[in-house]
Amino acid sequence: MLKPRKRLSKKKLKEDKLVTFYYKASAWAEDNSKYVIGAIAAAAIIFVAVYFYANSQKGAEQKASVELAKATRTFESGDYQNAMPLLTNLVEKYGSTKSGKMGLLYLADSFFETNDYENAKINYKKFASAFRGDEHILSAAYAGIAACDEQLKNYQEAAQEYEKTVKKFPDSIFAPNYLLRAARCYTLAKMPNEAKNVYAKLVKDYPDAQEKSEALMLKAML
Repeated sequence: MLKPRKRLSKKKLKEDKLVTFYYKASAWAEDNSKYVIGAIAAAAIIFVAVYFYANSQKGAEQKASVELAKATRTFESGDYQNAMPLLTNLVEKYGSTKSGKMGLLYLADSFFETNDYENAKINYKKFASAFRGDEHILSAAYAGIAACDEQLKNYQEAAQEYEKTVKKFPDSIFAPNYLLRAARCYTLAKMPNEAKNVYAKLVKDYPDAQEKSEALMLKAML
C-alpha cells in the first residue's frame, strides 16, 4: 500500500525553489562564462574610458583657458588681426571645451571688427548653437548675427533676426535696443508698417526703457 505523500510546507517549497534556481543559475553561468566575463570586462572598459575622458577634459579645459587668456588680451588691445589666428587655433584644438566655445564668440567679434561680416556671421551662428550658459552672452551672439545682416544691407533679414533675439531673450537688458534696431532695419527695408509695429511693441513691453522716447518719435515720423 502506497503511503500518502507528505505535504511540503511553504517554507520548504521556497527553499527548494531557491536551491533549484541556484543550481540553474550556476549551470548557466558556467556554460556562458565567456559571455559573463566579457560583459563585466566591457563594463570595466566603459568605466575606465569615462574616467579618463573626464580627466582629459579637465586637462584640456585648463590648457584652453590659458590659450583663451592670451587671445583675449590681444583682442582687448584692439589687435584683431593677431587675435584671429590665436582664436582660430584655440577653437580648432579645444573647441569642445568651455574656453574653446568662448573663443568662437571672440573670433566672431574679431571678424566683425575687421569688417568681415560673412565670417563673423558664420562664427556667431556656431557659438549660438554650441554655447550653453549666460543668456546675456548668448543673446549678444544672436544679435551679432542680426548686426552682420544689417552691415551687409540685408535689412529685412536683420530686422527679423533682432526680433527673434528679443523673442528668445525678452528679459535681456539689451532687448529694447534690439527692437529699436529691428524697427530701423524695417524702415531701411521700406517696410514702414512692420517698423511701426516694432516701435509699438517696444513702448508697450518696455515702458521704462530709455529707448521709449526715441521709439515714440521715430514712429510718429513714419
